[in-house]
Parts: sequence; structure tokens; C-alpha cells
Amino acid sequence: GIELSSIQLDLGVKKVIRAMPNLPSQIGVGMTTYTSADEVTRGELMFAQNMLGSTGQAMYLKEERMIDASTAVSGSGPAYIFYFMKAMIEGAIDLGFTQSEAEQLVKQTFRGSVQLQNRSEISMQEWIDKVASKGGTTEAALNSFGIKVEGEIKAGVKAAFNRAIELSKR
Repeated sequence: GIELSSIQLDLGVKKVIRAMPNLPSQIGVGMTTYTSADEVTRGELMFAQNMLGSTGQAMYLKEERMIDASTAVSGSGPAYIFYFMKAMIEGAIDLGFTQSEAEQLVKQTFRGSVQLQNRSEISMQEWIDKVASKGGTTEAALNSFGIKVEGEIKAGVKAAFNRAIELSKR
């Protein structure tokens, strides 16, 4: 979370690349965003893209402030996903599934849903509409979530972004 200018000053170098990987980078399916000081050459950026891409996907951001935004979305994002999965597992256990059964149901549901979405050009809302039949079980759950859950998720992303900005100003 340290700004390029601070890294340049502290290390006494001009050519600096600042990157924000996320946890899935450990297994080669991560998301890393990066930016660079003006002194970094195009060739050096290509090298960085190749190196960072070896951990999943890498995205160059022209504006350094977007590193803080990516921290709030993809850097912190795995914890948001795990939080939602944990709640679903606990809900499944409350319905009578064992811990193992609940984990299998939730993990495979996430795995399959992400793969399905990745293989199409359909928007998230269109997928939601495909699953949520009028008057059905999914619609009941979504109505229960309401705009409160969506608002809370957006507020959480914003809180993470604000904290990332604070941390980068040290």
C-alpha cells in the first residue's frame, strides 16, 4: 500500500513497478493489478506483465489511485467470497446437512457458477434472471436479501478502498 513516489524515495531508484496480487495468485489463478513510474520502459512493462501473468491474470493500470481501488475489489475480494460461502455453509448446516455435505454443496455451486459465467457473454443480472423463476425459491431468497445486502457489499468495498488510501499515505 505504499505509493510509487515513496518507494522511489526510500529505495533511491526511479524505475518502480507497484503491484497488488490477490490470494489466488498462490495457485496461478489470481488477479494482479500493477502500475509503474514514468521511468519504466515499455519493454520492462512487458516483462512485468509476463512475470505477473504467471500467477493468473495481470492488469496494467495507468492511474496509481486505481491500485487502491483494485485492492478493495480483487485484493480483498477473496475474503468477501469466503465470507459469503461460510454463511451459505452455515445455512446448509442449519437445514440439516453435515459440515462435509454443506461444504461440498457450496464449493461445487461456486465452482460451477463461476465456470458457467466465464464461458458466456451473459451479464450477471441475466444469469440471476435465468435462475430466479417468478414466484420460486430463488426469488424468495433474493427478495430476502433485498437491496440491503447489495448496499452492504458496496459499502464494504468502499470501506476497503478508503482504508487502502489511508495505508498508502503513510
